[in-house]
Amino acid sequence: MNNLEGRRARNMRIRLGFLVSLVGMGFGRLVMAAYGLQVERADELRLRAEHQYQRNVGLDPRRGSIFDRNGNPLAVSVPSFTLVAYPNRLAMPQGSTRLRVDLQALAARLGQVTGMPAGEVFERIGNPRTTYSRVRPRLTDAQTLAVRTVLSETSRGLRPGLAANRAAPPLDGIELVEESRRWYPLQEAAAHVVGVVGASGTGLEGLERSLDAQLRGHRIDAPGVRDARGNMVFVDGVRPGEGQAGADVHLTLDATIQTIASRELGLACQMLQARGGSVIVTDPSTGEVMAMANWPTFDPNNLSTVSPDAMRNRAITDRFEPGSTMKIFSVGAALDAGVVRPGQLFNGWGGQWEIGDLTLHDTHVLTWMTPLQVIQVSSNIGAAQIGLALGADGLERAYRRFGFGDATGLPLPGEARARFGGRRWYDVEVATVSFGQGIGVTSAQLAQGLGAVANGGRLVPLLLMSRVTDATGTLLEEHAPASGRPALQPATARLMTEMLTTVTEEGGTGVEASIPGVRVAGKTGTAQKANERRRGYSTDRFVSSFIGFAPAERPRLVVTVVIDEPQDSHAGGLVAAPVFRRIVEQSLRYLGALPGLQRGVVGPLPRPRTPAATTPATRVAPSAEVDEPVAPSGPPAPRLLGLSAREALRRVQPHGLTLALHGSGVITRQEPAPGAPMTAGRPVLVWLEPAGGYTPSPTAAPASVEVLR
Repeated sequence: MNNLEGRRARNMRIRLGFLVSLVGMGFGRLVMAAYGLQVERADELRLRAEHQYQRNVGLDPRRGSIFDRNGNPLAVSVPSFTLVAYPNRLAMPQGSTRLRVDLQALAARLGQVTGMPAGEVFERIGNPRTTYSRVRPRLTDAQTLAVRTVLSETSRGLRPGLAANRAAPPLDGIELVEESRRWYPLQEAAAHVVGVVGASGTGLEGLERSLDAQLRGHRIDAPGVRDARGNMVFVDGVRPGEGQAGADVHLTLDATIQTIASRELGLACQMLQARGGSVIVTDPSTGEVMAMANWPTFDPNNLSTVSPDAMRNRAITDRFEPGSTMKIFSVGAALDAGVVRPGQLFNGWGGQWEIGDLTLHDTHVLTWMTPLQVIQVSSNIGAAQIGLALGADGLERAYRRFGFGDATGLPLPGEARARFGGRRWYDVEVATVSFGQGIGVTSAQLAQGLGAVANGGRLVPLLLMSRVTDATGTLLEEHAPASGRPALQPATARLMTEMLTTVTEEGGTGVEASIPGVRVAGKTGTAQKANERRRGYSTDRFVSSFIGFAPAERPRLVVTVVIDEPQDSHAGGLVAAPVFRRIVEQSLRYLGALPGLQRGVVGPLPRPRTPAATTPATRVAPSAEVDEPVAPSGPPAPRLLGLSAREALRRVQPHGLTLALHGSGVITRQEPAPGAPMTAGRPVLVWLEPAGGYTPSPTAAPASVEVLR
């Protein structure tokens, strides 16, 4: 620059200074910006960056289990896999050959192994704009294995050079994610009580719904980061499903008695072509519900074909007119109040009595009758006179003492209350309500009310949930049986028990409920159903019931059986009483409380019981004797093996033969054997066995029979 002229040198220095100044200003600006980013806005920018790659993922905890009184599982969560897809990644080239997946072919194969339409699968995996899709949740073990095979074969097909002995790498964009699903070991048997969980993990019916908050547990937020492919990585090693587990619920149900009740109810309803039915088994001293069964029922493990009607818990939601079973409470209350004496006589009026504009009728006509005979022969006329002696207010107070009018408080959704009406009853209504028409009750309320008679006069609330524990077994809640409140004086309760035993003895309406060696107390009920679209009662639609307890001297079980709209026969003593007998007999044997029999041992074949009166449509053969040997002289016995009770009945009817049934399910043995000569006057003895049920020994006679023709 010394060689330059003075003027040019000066200009050069000016330009160089200006350039250095610009560079200095730019560097200063850069330093200031860096300072602002690294120091002044450091916290803000760090949070923004963390927001882009970090997530707090809500993790669903393990749902609590439901157990019966003996610790047998009724509802548990088991590992399961869900097929998920990332369609935007699945549409990209895969493998060393850079081939794209044939999504149409993949959808067809996945649909075949998962039971889904191929078009539906393609919709969930074929849209490249979709980032995430749940293709098929809660796969079964067989489906999971089949899906793994399909994905492995598809991945191997995209890599022709892969060695045969090497495992194919995962198919990018579709995978199996481990979750959990609900499993119900008893299947249909306890479906209405336990309930069911929906695909979202929320309880839909039964205890799964009413106790959903306790069973579900608490979600936790687990910190994780996303890698370059967008996959979530849990930095603290937390896995899905490891939230705060839900509580475990322990019930008073007994899985064995529950299975017995469900099986016998289902067989009876199907044989009778009934619209529905319910059974409740309770311990009268504690109020514990040992079984609650309904028909129709459903399998909570498979809801694909379940109708809403099958999911209804009829035992608590259906309100019906009970008929003559209410005579227990009207007669008992009148005796307890002293308005009626045990030996007092009531006029039978020749089986027909007019009160107001109503004419009452009796099936069994007695000239004069005591309260015991009113119960034994189920007299509407006698019950009406006893109810009128109590009066409208006295009768309503009596029913409320037995728990009618209030919900039982069971932790189940949808429980109905008894219907008393919104005004005071007139004399005609008092008369009809006394024998169970004009009032609506539920099976659960009948079971609770009868328990007050069986346990000596105290109304003990029904109990279904005994305790709640956390995942470690720590007790969270305990529900002990309540002491109850007085409903009857102990002496009146004992008197009513003796009256009710006459119902199941010779001359009573419920002889089909009697059990050899066991005193059974109970009451039949046959109620016409009200017309749906006009006033009055239907002539061909009935509710048939039997409620009772055994052994009468020291009751172990109270059983309520209700059959809705049975066909052919509708008398409670012919329809519901045999169901009661089979449930009680099997349950007492299981409990070791059947006199003269050890647990699991089959006793001698009892003599069929003859009801006091039969109708042309009766299923009972009153003259059949099955324990006296007679020389074979009849036609050859038909082959009945493998048939249901209904099919066997159709097969023997044209030959004028009768059946003596034991058990339920399909026929596995018969006597006489197929083709052997029949004995005149003797029925064909058949043993039925459900899948996984009790199998009688080849030489044992059935412990209980139902004689059909």
